[in-house]
Amino acid sequence: MEAEPIVRRLVKLTALAVISGLILAGIVWVVGFQRTAQAVRQAGLGAFAVVGATMLPVLLLHTGAWAALNRPVKHKVSFRTLFEAVVVGLAGNILTPSTHLGGEPFKVVYVGRTTGHPYHEVAGTVLLSKYLEGLSFVLFFSLSTFVAAVSFRTLLFGPHLVAGVLLLVVAAGLLGLFVVLWLSLSRRWLPLTRLVAGLAHVRLFPRFFGRLVGRTRRMEEQVSRVFWAEGGAARLAFGAFVVGHALVFVRPGLFFLLARPQIALGLRELCLIFVASQALLAFQLTPSGVGMLDGGLIGTFALLGLDGAQHAAQCMAYLLCIRFWDALLVSAGVLLAARVGAGILTAKPPPTTELLESNAADDEAD
Repeated sequence: MEAEPIVRRLVKLTALAVISGLILAGIVWVVGFQRTAQAVRQAGLGAFAVVGATMLPVLLLHTGAWAALNRPVKHKVSFRTLFEAVVVGLAGNILTPSTHLGGEPFKVVYVGRTTGHPYHEVAGTVLLSKYLEGLSFVLFFSLSTFVAAVSFRTLLFGPHLVAGVLLLVVAAGLLGLFVVLWLSLSRRWLPLTRLVAGLAHVRLFPRFFGRLVGRTRRMEEQVSRVFWAEGGAARLAFGAFVVGHALVFVRPGLFFLLARPQIALGLRELCLIFVASQALLAFQLTPSGVGMLDGGLIGTFALLGLDGAQHAAQCMAYLLCIRFWDALLVSAGVLLAARVGAGILTAKPPPTTELLESNAADDEAD
């Protein structure tokens, strides 16, 4: 059938990977290739492996949280399928303009096409999962911002006033988002439904958004029902996301602790690194923030006093490790997406009949 669209997507993803590699190579050249290569060797296998070792539990925790949210809606999806969808989604996050958002549609399509469950129901579980992950993230980011602002107040509100003010603005914005999310869930507001309904009244694609209103409403009603009627599943998922963010938080500390020579990072240093890296990844202009994140973290390490030649190379070794594991994750996600995409294109109609009938019924109801 039509294999050409898949080929085009693979070509685009390959081009993005090549561009990211060239940008990374340029950064390595600026820092010094020989010095960086030496730092990677000096860091050792343990420091290199710990970055990947903290990524796998995060993937498993995200999968477990999603599985918990699937039970209340009676979706029978294997843990393996959910895990593969999480990998595909995170690969999408890495390649899109934000590491925090961007890959969720891939997760919906992957599970919907693989299992035949209606897209709006799958999207409801993904949306609630993202809400709970966002609440956990805001919790970590706000606490880290507070600790970093107090610990480095003479730097962030002195010679680096712009950076300090930006961090506070981002933290305040996220806290505002936290309040909106909590009120939306607690009072069963339907913000996305209202947004889609408003777009339906605009002359741009009115019929498309008009048909989408009903599905969006059912999706958000499902989110509210699961959040309140099945609070145990929501609490379990939230706890999984908290542990996942904790692993991301301690990752640089574990790397530099195992690297040779060791660099001991305390709570305040880890807070500043977490805040800086997550703020940069929220507005990335390149896949995984290549270039932007690297420059920002090198500047953060310099702010911590780790701006010597050896420390700069160690920081680049850490960034190279992140890039390697990100590239591995993207490769796995692309392969999984391509495999399922090819399978759907060549499959017989029966596996997707239920999904098509459900979508047709949704259209009639709308």
